[in-house]
Amino acid sequence: MQKISFSLLLILLSITFAFAQSSVWKITKGENFIYLGGSVHTLRAEDYPLPKEFDTAFDRSDVLVFEADIDEANNPEFIQKMAQFMILPDGKTLKTVLGKKTYELLEAKCKEMGMPIELMGNFTPFAIANILVIAQIQKLGFTDQGVDKYYLQKAKKEGRKTEFFETIEYQMKLFYDFGMIGDEYILQTIDDLNILKDVMPSIITEWRKGTSQTIDKATKEMKEKFPNLYKAIIVDRNKNWLTQIEKYLTTKDVEFIIVGAGHMQGDEGLLKSLKDRGYKVEYAK
Repeated sequence: MQKISFSLLLILLSITFAFAQSSVWKITKGENFIYLGGSVHTLRAEDYPLPKEFDTAFDRSDVLVFEADIDEANNPEFIQKMAQFMILPDGKTLKTVLGKKTYELLEAKCKEMGMPIELMGNFTPFAIANILVIAQIQKLGFTDQGVDKYYLQKAKKEGRKTEFFETIEYQMKLFYDFGMIGDEYILQTIDDLNILKDVMPSIITEWRKGTSQTIDKATKEMKEKFPNLYKAIIVDRNKNWLTQIEKYLTTKDVEFIIVGAGHMQGDEGLLKSLKDRGYKVEYAK
């Protein structure tokens, strides 16, 4: 199995399901229930239609709940705010925050992809990595029209009620310190770029079928190498979301909650946490 690092994982936020039969679950407490769906944030045209469980949960729900309102990213005000998280502080450049060998490897990769590094010399390593991975993914036919964006736009078009766990700005702040990570992150990203053509289709296959190899290894790698980052992105956010999910389970409304599938499984995942608290967790039909 080829290695895939956490840099790609953060963009996909996709994890495999060790025993899954679908990527949508029904969570029940007494007579109240919600649907919980795992999203892959980047898909190809041929990946549609999505698994039928998603449409079923959408049709049966009263409220659609997402991580954040993705459409905020198109707001000029947000784009201006985002710059502070993507640009290095005054006096610093990629040449000063990266080692000489790492910078040379990155420079060669940027040139190979037709993206001169000189145009991105003030970007954080996190910003550079995201730009390169997204560019490579787009060359493979993937777009930002993932599961969450598809259903968010569908909900808005139909005038459905929508709610959000957090803001895009909050997510950017969360990643800011991570964006200052240098050499190791860039080197892993370069490795990722070299295997994306083979890895991306297998990731989508695993998401649809519910197997558990490629992304599971990437998650473990992130947890081992950057435990503080893993805690902030996965563990802490899951705890925050769990509090809100439990509130939804006290209402008669049916919510369909769609979050990155990387938040579902594992010892710190939403599914195990809900089971441990006594909720009934089953595959949606």
